[in-house]
Amino acid sequence: MTYQLIFSNHGYFVYQQEQQQMIQWQQQASHLKRQRETMVRRILQLRHDPKALEDLVHQRLGYVYPDEYILIMPDETPQAKESK
Repeated sequence: MTYQLIFSNHGYFVYQQEQQQMIQWQQQASHLKRQRETMVRRILQLRHDPKALEDLVHQRLGYVYPDEYILIMPDETPQAKESK
């Protein structure tokens, strides 16, 4: 009987493994909830704040106003990296 309590399909070791798995799932769920809340805040900000939307368009799409200039800096060449 003691053997079945410890080593069976519903025994102590299986219970411990399932408990560890449940803890991992709870941690993953809480991480996903935090991530979702961050996304919801960002969406609401983009819907209600024109400045935030404008900044996003500037950053992601590279749009500029007619009176603005863009400076594109070249990447470092392999020769410049070697000389450092």
